[in-house]
Amino acid sequence: MNSLIRYYNPLDRAFDHVVGSIFQATNGEAVNRGAIALDVVETPEAYVVKAELPGIAKDKIEVKVEDRDVTIGVEFREEVEANGKALWKERSYGKASRAIRLPEAVDANAALAKHVDGILQLTLPKLAKVNARQITIQ
Repeated sequence: MNSLIRYYNPLDRAFDHVVGSIFQATNGEAVNRGAIALDVVETPEAYVVKAELPGIAKDKIEVKVEDRDVTIGVEFREEVEANGKALWKERSYGKASRAIRLPEAVDANAALAKHVDGILQLTLPKLAKVNARQITIQ
């Protein structure tokens, strides 16, 4: 049985953490284990934000949208077995939040949020641009 499980000592884990923080994600931010992973897609009408929040009930998620700023906050709680002893722990616990700034302001009053299978999806409609026009001077 031991041959099926790769032994992963604390020094290996520390090395992976340091080396992993050196490499950059595609958006230029360091990859942070335990942080909320996001995808943001722009459509002509809105921005769609998808956040991975496994094991979090929808009533435990806080979302704040103001102008161009979006903040998502949660608390990952550790599940403790009454009569069990942890043999392996890799998941992160505690409070986590993620704040992003979108390219344009969004209409927070028309924002939609849904939470299905551990994925929070925010649909944030863009604000209608005020029609500018040239004024003739008389």
